[in-house]
Amino acid sequence: MRAFIGFYNVFIIPLLYLFFRISGLFNKKIARGINGRKDLLVNLERNFQNLPHAQTTFLIHAASMGEYEQARPVLRLLRKQFPDARIILSLFSPSAFENIKPNPDVHVITYLPFDSSHAVKKFLNIVRPDFLLITRHDIWPNLVWHAKQNGVKTFLIDASVHEGSLRHKPVVRNFNRLLFSCFDTICVISEPALEGLRKFLSPNQNIVITGDTRFDQVVARTKEIKAEDLLPASILKDAQIFIAGSTWPEDEDVVIPAFRAAQQKIPGLRLIFVPHELTAEHFNSALNLCKSLGLQSGKLSEFDQRNGTIDALLVDKMGILANLYGAGQAAYVGGSFGPGVHSVIEAAAHKIPVTFGPRMRNSAEAIEMVEHKCGFSISTVDELSSYLIEWFSSPETLENLSGKAAQFVAARSGASQRILELIVKTIS
Repeated sequence: MRAFIGFYNVFIIPLLYLFFRISGLFNKKIARGINGRKDLLVNLERNFQNLPHAQTTFLIHAASMGEYEQARPVLRLLRKQFPDARIILSLFSPSAFENIKPNPDVHVITYLPFDSSHAVKKFLNIVRPDFLLITRHDIWPNLVWHAKQNGVKTFLIDASVHEGSLRHKPVVRNFNRLLFSCFDTICVISEPALEGLRKFLSPNQNIVITGDTRFDQVVARTKEIKAEDLLPASILKDAQIFIAGSTWPEDEDVVIPAFRAAQQKIPGLRLIFVPHELTAEHFNSALNLCKSLGLQSGKLSEFDQRNGTIDALLVDKMGILANLYGAGQAAYVGGSFGPGVHSVIEAAAHKIPVTFGPRMRNSAEAIEMVEHKCGFSISTVDELSSYLIEWFSSPETLENLSGKAAQFVAARSGASQRILELIVKTIS
């Protein structure tokens, strides 16, 4: 490992530095990340001077907002179990750092510095973590190497490597085997994920199948904000709701006509849909499609100015989709007529059946939901409309599907508690 770190610092780090600097001239997101890290270590040291002394310090790293959401249930349990400990959250993505809201479970939220040996050493000297928890796969060599050299207990949580990952390439695989050897404990999301990781792991490593903390987080989010508090009461009154989330135009070309066909059989049915990209062009395209099918439609931001009923409501607000699924009795999750389906478990956490298009191989949960008959892959307008008519015509069918979705999520919850127990065991 020492030889690899030497090679990495002499050859790879200078190239990475040049890449980020040059890319920052053309890529606004990279430029924001560079600018956001100016005076990072000076500001971090100042923040730490105001923190009370703590016997234990946890450093949790998440690459972006998605990984942060996965880490949140672990953060909550750490704060509850160790109320006097310091909890520090580091982020890589500027989008996550700029948009993250204050978290009562975290003392300091900071960028992770550029992964040079000098910057990482100083960063760790300021934070002085006893535990380093990295979520998923944002593993930076100097960070894990120097943490290990400093005696920090290192955990990789929600670990998995998908089949198409570059980590499987022969040269990269050897480097990754060295990186994974720096972890004291690796918490894997499932048995199939463990099989995919075996080529990176040594036989004597502490590897535990703990499950996926995303399930804990989506369940927690169902209890935070109710859909009824986010939508006009008149939309929900005496209505059956089909909600489509993270939709692209390719999804809407199927979902909206299928909804229209089902509504002609079930007049009280309403559609709430949340486009993945909140752009005026996307809004206009979707609303024009609704109009061409004879549907009364409008945007959530303008709904208060409207009179009468509405068939399809377009939600033009970011960050509330996971809660909005609670308004529906069935859902569609987009992306699956394009590169791949988005998160299906956010909808399933609300105990409703979930539909999606044909491209779902990127989501193990979608595949498993099909097997458990609470997820349904469709390819045509007729397929989706048939499901909607069948389900919304039969309260008993919806209740049965609701129970299956609830069982699916419940059986996969609890990963955060299992990770906490491993940490407690390490301390004791």
